[in-house]
Amino acid sequence: MPEISKFRMLLTCVLGVVATIGIARFAYTPMIPEMARGTGMSESVAGYLAAANYAGYLSGALLISFIHSLALKARLYKVGLLTAVLTSMAMALTTLEPIWYLLRYLSGLSSAAGMLLGGGLLMHWLMKRNHKAELGIFFSGLGIGIVITAILAVIIKDNFSWDQQWLVYSAVTLVLIIPVWFWLPDFSVEQPLAKHCTKHSSLPSSFMPVLQLAYFCAGAGYVISATFLITIAESIEALAGQGWMIWLVAGISCAPASALWDKIINTTGQWQALFIAYFLNALSILILLLSQDLAAVILSALIYGASFIGIVSMMLSMVGRLFPDNPSKPMSRLTFSYGIAQVIAPAIVGYMAEYYGNFNNGLILTLVIMLAGSIALIVAQRIEHQAALPTASLSNQA
Repeated sequence: MPEISKFRMLLTCVLGVVATIGIARFAYTPMIPEMARGTGMSESVAGYLAAANYAGYLSGALLISFIHSLALKARLYKVGLLTAVLTSMAMALTTLEPIWYLLRYLSGLSSAAGMLLGGGLLMHWLMKRNHKAELGIFFSGLGIGIVITAILAVIIKDNFSWDQQWLVYSAVTLVLIIPVWFWLPDFSVEQPLAKHCTKHSSLPSSFMPVLQLAYFCAGAGYVISATFLITIAESIEALAGQGWMIWLVAGISCAPASALWDKIINTTGQWQALFIAYFLNALSILILLLSQDLAAVILSALIYGASFIGIVSMMLSMVGRLFPDNPSKPMSRLTFSYGIAQVIAPAIVGYMAEYYGNFNNGLILTLVIMLAGSIALIVAQRIEHQAALPTASLSNQA
């Protein structure tokens, strides 16, 4: 099989993440009201189904961290692609809640495959061929997926029943994975990267836990807006019933932003760019705290979409470069921390909103968490800098 181009490899992995996360995962957001109207699904069941999806994603992240074989990763990646199609299709074929929980869990596993296995395989392929290991274009798939689900939701909601809508999403997912299936290189013949290709092999064991703490905080900042931004939008008279529009704004902002962050890194460096993204994410939350009129919510959505994808793409790309021997493992560890925040934070902020009658205290708590994440990021930067000094000294002596 002839060597594929860098462009085709990037396109292959982008389509994979659009299919497995952009649709198999994000389609559930606009489907919640459709399923509620069509089946009488309660809000609590909707929340439990979302939790099942997160549990699948977390399980996938944990499992992937133990896999080292490139060939096995590629096979599981393809299994994840098929799972994304089949779980969306099967949602239309039953109204049994236990089956729904299983399907959303399996969909979460497929999302982990698309994000972590796809990102790890892509990074290995790029570094093996001496290409720059930038994953901004890859992570744009998340924003593209949000845009696709938001637009599809508007097109099909009035003309198709809830179960037919799931079939539409599964059909679109199938179309997306066909080229991925045939274009993905044969990783069984790929050789592992040389162990000496990284200058950060001496990173102390404290580095990853500190970075995981920083990423956990970012996960809280991400999920609070992802969960409650639409709720706030729906409370605005001009946007009543149009929460999908804010979701679309976030997606449009998210799609090109990850590639732009790669450009920012080239100017400021990876750590400074991360600090900027953390600041912007906190700013999007602060805007909601200060004002919840239409313009403020739209501005918050724009900044949120651009900043959260920047944090995700830069953080995962950075650890992939720092640990090139098996980039999927540190990426999985970070994603596990991020996912735990997605489970815990909405429950706490939702309880606070119910107790106090508004989201203000929850938003303040989220701002404090983002500040803690920024501090952890500073500590991680210092650990990485100190670890790099001996290598730099040896290079200068040589």
